[in-house]
Amino acid sequence: SSGINAEWPVFNEASTGCRRALSSLIERHGFTPGDYIVHVEDCIDCIYFVVRGHLKILRDGDVIGILTKGDTFGEKWWPTAASGKSNADIQAMTYAEIEVLDHKNLKDILVKFPDYWEMWEKKLEITYELTKNDEKIFDNLPDDLKIYVTNERTPAYEQEPEEDLKKVDVMELLRSSQNIIDCLTERLNN
Repeated sequence: SSGINAEWPVFNEASTGCRRALSSLIERHGFTPGDYIVHVEDCIDCIYFVVRGHLKILRDGDVIGILTKGDTFGEKWWPTAASGKSNADIQAMTYAEIEVLDHKNLKDILVKFPDYWEMWEKKLEITYELTKNDEKIFDNLPDDLKIYVTNERTPAYEQEPEEDLKKVDVMELLRSSQNIIDCLTERLNN
């Protein structure tokens, strides 16, 4: 049985029977840093709930967002619509646990508990919809995280020329980098 009921509002108001049925159908998976959860062009037939850890959203090799505990990704799917394909890769940055509810099991729940349909429609909030191309998740990140993500995705060939690098105070650069890492670690742990 999973702990998903307490984590996401979409499950809080479901009947006891519906929550038990959902718990038996939701699968928990663990990932290590660097593991890919979803690849571009994968058929999205699940909704993913991040229980623990941090995940990168990658498009064309660039980090466009970060997902963490309490976030969801996938597709806000309806039984009458075909599943879409992923527009991004999702990769674990840290050790992560994700709970997964596949569309087939969701359809079974909505058939068995028709009163849950309206709640599902109103309460489910997908942090990142993998099948939409107009997501602006990067714009919603805190400023310090934007700086970190921007620095992480800057290609080596776009760095300053070597003469300019000689002028950089290496100790100041290391202190600044450590401050950013400390700030991000604190923010992500909260």
